[in-house]
Amino acid sequence: MRASIELRDKREARLRQQLKDTPMRPVPLFQLTGWTHFVDEEVEPPALAAGSSPAEDRKTDEQAIAYHRHLRMVPTDAMTHMQEMVVEAVHANSGRRDGLMDHVIDGPAGTGKTCLLRAIGRTAQRKIEAAMGGRRQNTIPVVHITTPADPEPRVNRLWEIGSYLGLNPEPKSLGEVLEMRRHQDVTLPVNYVLETAQTRLLLIDDINRASPQHLANVLPYFDYLRDKMGISIVFCGTGASHRLHRARILAGELTRVSEETGYGSNRRDGRPYPSRPPPPPCCR
Repeated sequence: MRASIELRDKREARLRQQLKDTPMRPVPLFQLTGWTHFVDEEVEPPALAAGSSPAEDRKTDEQAIAYHRHLRMVPTDAMTHMQEMVVEAVHANSGRRDGLMDHVIDGPAGTGKTCLLRAIGRTAQRKIEAAMGGRRQNTIPVVHITTPADPEPRVNRLWEIGSYLGLNPEPKSLGEVLEMRRHQDVTLPVNYVLETAQTRLLLIDDINRASPQHLANVLPYFDYLRDKMGISIVFCGTGASHRLHRARILAGELTRVSEETGYGSNRRDGRPYPSRPPPPPCCR
C-alpha cells in the first residue's frame, strides 16, 4: 500500500510540474490532478499594448496564440439551463432515497457534447465545494472518465475510475498494462474511495464506443453507485439515448433469464455461465 501511495504521489507531482510549465496545453482530465486544475483554471485574455491593434503581430504573440488555442465555451441559455438542471439533480439525488435519475447528453458528432459535459462537471464541483464552505481534503466531488477502447469487460470501466482516483500504480511496460487489465479487480477499493470521498457526480464520455450489449453488463454497477451512494451519472456520446434505452431492455432481459434459469451472463460472447447445475431432463 505504501509503495502504491508513493508512486501516485510521484505521478501527481510530475503532472503538477507539467501543468505549471505549460499551463495552456491540454491536460489529462481523466485524472484527479488534471481535473482539479481544470476546475480551478481561470483563463484571461492577453493584455494588448496601448494603441495596438488586436490583429497586430498576432502570429508572433505566443500569449495570444496560447489563449486562442484554449477553446472556451460561449455561455448560452441552453447551456446554462443544462448546467443548472444537472446541478439541481446532483443536490436532489444526494438527499433522496428513491427515484434517483441519470442524465444523457446526445447529439451529432462535433456539436460540443464533451465541452458541455465538462462545463457541467466544473460548475457542479464549484457549487458543491461552495456549499461545503470550500474545498476539503480527501473529498472528490466529481469523477470524469471516458469509455475505454475495449469496453466489453466491466473491469475496464472500473479501471478507468480507479485510474482517475489514483488507485492503480503506474505501469512500467505495455505488458504490465495488459496483465493488470486482465486480472486486477479494483471494485472494492473504487467503491470505498467513492463512498468515503463523498463523490456526487460521475461523468462518462464517449458512450458511443460501447454497444448496447456491453452496456447491459455494466449498467447494474452504475445503478449500484446511484442507488447506494447517491451518485448522479451523466452519459455523453452520439446516440447515447438509443444505446442506453436498448441496454436497459437487454439488462432487464438478462436479469429475468438469470432469475428464472439460475444462469448468469458474463461470457464475452453474451452466452450465460451456469450459476448452478441445470435440472435433469425429467424435471425440466
